Formats: sequence, C-alpha cells, structure tokens
Amino acid sequence: MDAVLRQRNEDLRRLQEKLPGSVPYDNLRPINVPARCDGQTLLECVTSVYPQVSETQWLLWFAEGHILFGDDRADPDAMVRGGQQFQHLFPDTTEPDVDAAVQVLAEEQEFIIVHKPAPLPVHPCGRFNLNTLTSLLAKVYPHEDLRLVHRLDANTTGVMVLAKNRRIATDLRQQFELNQVRKQYLVRCVGHPPDMDFICDDRIAKETVEGGTRDLRHDGKESRTRFHVLEKLTDGTTVLHAFPETGRTNQIRLHLWGRRTPVLGDPTYLIDGQRVANQTVTLGDPPMCLHAQRLSFRHPQTEKLIHFQANEPAWMSGSAASSHPFQPRRKYQARKHAAIKTVKHST
Repeated sequence: MDAVLRQRNEDLRRLQEKLPGSVPYDNLRPINVPARCDGQTLLECVTSVYPQVSETQWLLWFAEGHILFGDDRADPDAMVRGGQQFQHLFPDTTEPDVDAAVQVLAEEQEFIIVHKPAPLPVHPCGRFNLNTLTSLLAKVYPHEDLRLVHRLDANTTGVMVLAKNRRIATDLRQQFELNQVRKQYLVRCVGHPPDMDFICDDRIAKETVEGGTRDLRHDGKESRTRFHVLEKLTDGTTVLHAFPETGRTNQIRLHLWGRRTPVLGDPTYLIDGQRVANQTVTLGDPPMCLHAQRLSFRHPQTEKLIHFQANEPAWMSGSAASSHPFQPRRKYQARKHAAIKTVKHST
C-alpha cells in the first residue's frame, strides 16, 4: 500500500506542473431542470434557478449559441420538463490558479483520506471546474467513482475523506449528518477572546444572503462549536482549537465572526461585523488561518473508531501553541509544513 500511495502522490505532483484548468479549453457545464420548472420556458427556468444572473445575460448567451440541448442550440422559448438537462458552453475557458498540492494520506478499499491545500475548491463551482479537488483526484483515480461525503471551504486546508462507492458514501454521510464524526480544527482569529474555553451556539441562516454568504439568525439552523484557546499572541491574534458539533456551512468562521473575532485572513467575514461577497483567495493572498486538523469516524466495515490527522499548517510556525497536544493531556509529535497521516484504531 505504501508503494500505491507513493504513486498516487507522484501522479498528483505531476498535475501541479501544468494545472488542467489553466490551459484554455471549452467548458461545458450542465443545466439541470428541477421539477418545479416543469412547464416553464427554458428562459423562465434558468432565470429562476440562477437568480444572480440577469435575463439580459441569459439572452446574450442564447444568441451566441452557448446554451445547448445535445449538439444543438437551445431555444429560450422551448417548454421544459423536470429532469431534462441542457448544457452551458464557456468557450476558451482559463481557470484561476490554485494550490494543487493535494496529498493522499491513507487509502483503504472503502475510502481515501486526503489533505486538501488552499486555495482549492472541493468541486466544480463558479470559475472553477478542472482546477478542483474532485477533478484532480479523478485523474489519479480514473477507475474509481470517488464520492464526496463532506466538504471544506475553498480557502480551508486539512483532512477530508472520500468514499469509493455509493454504499460507503451513504454510511459516511449519515455519520456526518448525525454529528457522529469528531472534527478538530486549528484556527487563528483576530483579537483575544475573553475566555479560555467557550461555546458558540448562534443559529445559522438556512439560505444564503447577498454575495453567497451566510448569516447568523435566531430562526436559523441549530449550530454549536466548542473552542479552546491555545495561545494569545502579542500581535493581537489568538490560536485556538475548534470542535464543531454540527456541520453548518461556514460554521466556525461565522461563530467567531459573530463574536467580533473573525478568522485571520478570512476574505468574506471581516472585522467589526463587516461582510463581503464570498470569494476564493488567490495564491498571492495571505492564507485564511483555518485548518481541519483531525477527523475521527466509525469505520464502515469494522465499526472501529479511526482517527486521521494532518500536520500543522505553515501559519503555525513559530507559535508556542504548535507543541500543544491535540487533546487535553495527550502528547503528540508534529512535523510542520507537511501533511502526513497519523492513524489510530480504537474500539
């Protein structure tokens, strides 16, 4: 298995030399018609499914022949049925550069464990298609149907698990949905929280707001994150462990932002309660200091609790907290600036 991992990671390293999405190509993105659009015109459907895009822009794409049904230009006045699929052509696409230094930390018959760098979107979205985690892994696992069971933000680094088949994906997704997966993050925030240990349980809005961001709302979904301060630094920032007990989008970032101590380097949730449109940082930007450090879940086959961890990110270098144990009163050995696996099995 070590030889297999070495080859996987060598194949991933080669992809970094010439990112697949950084070479101009014709990008075909699916447009799926939901059941609620049954009987509408195609134009009515796309303007309701993608409200952030103006009708004028859609009409321009139709006129240019960039909306397709099979190999033919699609008619904006055609009636659609739920379940139909059209395609949106983006000719000569060149995607933004990303950090493609993905590493496979562990591989079993049922799943793989990877370290995701940043910036790197997990799946195709917005300006990104080939320069994404799932697209890169598909090139290294051409005969596997890798399935996402959870996600990390494009700007977040750390440990992820992907299933190798539908049955395993269902099992792992259920563990995440039932909050049975133990997650530990390293985070560096702006400011000094007053307490060494605290809990945030602010509810998070069910829907996105302007710019694709989220908000804290009293009528939102229940959310809970435990925090433990590791070190308060002289530059006015703090290093913490975060333990999300629910899995809402942007949960750790929102909970710290709501306390006026946002994640250092967060491009969306800013100081003083400010918020801007959701965006992926560039390679030249300072990193967003949020790192999925440790993941523990029940093995889908053996039922044993297994643990995977990535080493500390570069932004932890020089911090006294870099030698702090993962869990209270338990020591660990850490190498910096690398992502390797530590696997522990317990009943």
